[in-house]
Amino acid sequence: MKLRWMSALMIVALVGWVGAVSAQQAPAPAPAQAPAAAEKMIEGKVKAVDQAKKQVTLEDGTTLTIPPTVPVPWTSIKPGSTVMVSYVESGQMKQVKKFEVKS
Repeated sequence: MKLRWMSALMIVALVGWVGAVSAQQAPAPAPAQAPAAAEKMIEGKVKAVDQAKKQVTLEDGTTLTIPPTVPVPWTSIKPGSTVMVSYVESGQMKQVKKFEVKS
């Protein structure tokens, strides 16, 4: 009988110790963040301007989306104008960082 009590007490102590040790383990490391998208440059001629959608399409088919934070001289952007644009890709969208009308 005494042996059973000792065995039961040892099992309870062992289970408690395993629980305490596993609770003290370090958390899993956080996944690494994806690197920021690289900024790209493009120069081309304007094919179409959609000021309502804040988009400019170049003759090669590239569509550039211009956020409200980027100053753009909308009145000087016309089909045939040459532009120099710095942008980052976000999925299928090309988000403009700098926009310059060359001619």
